[in-house]
Amino acid sequence: MEHRMTRQVAAALVALVGGYLLYLSANPESDLSTTLAAFWVGLILFIAVAALLLRYYQPGIDVPSGDEVNVREWKFIRFLRYGKDAAPFYLGLRMFLAWEWVEAGLHKVQDPAWVQTGAALRAYWERAAALPAPPARPSITYPAYRAFIQFMLDNGWYTWFASLVAWGEVLIGLGFLFGALIGFAAFFALLMNFAFLFAGTTSSNPMLILLGVMILLGWRVAGWWGIDRLLLPRIGTPWDSRRHEGERGHASG
Repeated sequence: MEHRMTRQVAAALVALVGGYLLYLSANPESDLSTTLAAFWVGLILFIAVAALLLRYYQPGIDVPSGDEVNVREWKFIRFLRYGKDAAPFYLGLRMFLAWEWVEAGLHKVQDPAWVQTGAALRAYWERAAALPAPPARPSITYPAYRAFIQFMLDNGWYTWFASLVAWGEVLIGLGFLFGALIGFAAFFALLMNFAFLFAGTTSSNPMLILLGVMILLGWRVAGWWGIDRLLLPRIGTPWDSRRHEGERGHASG
């Protein structure tokens, strides 16, 4: 118990330092070099804390273990996360998201400025990273993200990153459409939505984020009326220790 408390206190202190460094990276008055260093060091500290605490985490299977908070879920939340009858609800969300992502992606993959030269993405990054004269505000509020965009511009990453964005949008849309690996589709959809928001593009991203979070919440169920109904039980998940233990036990028997 004493070791556990010491570990948790140490982790909390490191996490607080990481939070302060992320605060420095988001401060518009910070120096550019300080901003980048603070962001990456803060992010690494958070990852290290999570990895350390996860190493000692002992999850319960049917009943919460001593490492888990024993608070019952709301019936509605549990329904959205695990209930098979929630699949029709997710189907409607999936079709809307599929249309939005496939339409946006197909527009890009048919445009040479996206999939050949990357000129469209370069122009977008240049507008986002530009610093207008005061009192106008820049498109990107967070200096660390502006520095990251500028780094990619300076190194010509748009030549290959544009194709990644275009085809990524198509694949995300197809994942929503067919209910295939829908948890991954929702995760990468949210990643792209937030990337656009950080670059100062609001558009439909807030709505897509809200719906994407709901899909991610119910990733086990959202693809039940889809390929995941057959795919997930067959491939399992890398973090399902019970499945792997069962396979080892069957093999040894």
